[in-house]
Amino acid sequence: MPQTKDLYDVLGVGEDASQEEIKEAYRTLAREHHPDRNPDDPDAEETFKEIQKAYSILSDEEKREQYDAQRRFGGGGGLGGAGGDRGAWGQPGPGGPEIRFEQGNFDEAFRGHGGSGLDDIFERFFGGTPGGGRTRGRAPFDQRQQQHRQRQHQQRRGRKGGQDVETTLRLSFQEALEGGRKQVELPTGESIRLKIPTGAKDGTKIRLKGRGQPGPSGQRGDLYVTFKVGDHPRFDRAGDDIHLTESIGMFEAVFGTEVRVPTPYGQNLKLTVPAGTQPGEKLRLKGKGVKTDDGQGDLYVEIDVDIPKDLSRSQRNALREAAEEANLR
Repeated sequence: MPQTKDLYDVLGVGEDASQEEIKEAYRTLAREHHPDRNPDDPDAEETFKEIQKAYSILSDEEKREQYDAQRRFGGGGGLGGAGGDRGAWGQPGPGGPEIRFEQGNFDEAFRGHGGSGLDDIFERFFGGTPGGGRTRGRAPFDQRQQQHRQRQHQQRRGRKGGQDVETTLRLSFQEALEGGRKQVELPTGESIRLKIPTGAKDGTKIRLKGRGQPGPSGQRGDLYVTFKVGDHPRFDRAGDDIHLTESIGMFEAVFGTEVRVPTPYGQNLKLTVPAGTQPGEKLRLKGKGVKTDDGQGDLYVEIDVDIPKDLSRSQRNALREAAEEANLR
């Protein structure tokens, strides 16, 4: 039976890792194991998928908390394989159908077993709330439940008796760039094809008037949809600008060179690296960033210079002579 893989081990971080540490580990590993960079490695694609799966859970605070709770309760919880105990993440449990614990029904699943739910179980077994008493800066579990009830109460008040509804729509990096339409299941039970604006930004909230829950008068509230955009293993987005890192050799930096760099839209563009380019220097390709209805951002390429470790004697002598000559000047 395949061994269940711990998500923290997949990314090579500790369970106390910050979101920034998790993000940095993901970027490093995704860049290293990307199938395009490992064409001769038959396992590269599977490894890359495992890294993406681990990041998709640990980068989401709610999913991470549920995962930590399952981990501490003894459920294992990881990427796993066939027959592994992965029920809490939408995979088959041992000998049973597909199940998935969410924030609400995970608590509900333990009611009727001598306690009041998940809080009671963790109090009796671990002396604290889910996560062993560690909340990583978030409010305690019962306090968050109270805040959730307050939000629900505010939503029920709605406009003209209707109930406003909020939901989150997750988009891949590419889906956000290209826009288009996407089928969305709403909290109201309806399904709609929602228009995604070209170049949608992470955190953008849109309002759909009259698509919330109806009130006693029949008047419906509004629906608020917030976009959550995933990361890309190579590109970083800042507003409508795209940033990436390109490595060149030391001698290429000294004498100048030309390299081909990718764009987020699948192009490969020629970039001239001037002689004497310094490590960390950024070169701009104007108008090659994110396309929106208002225009297009720029593509910034940060130059990383690889310093050779193995030089021949003649190469070392030539460099030493060049250094001595430079000092004389």
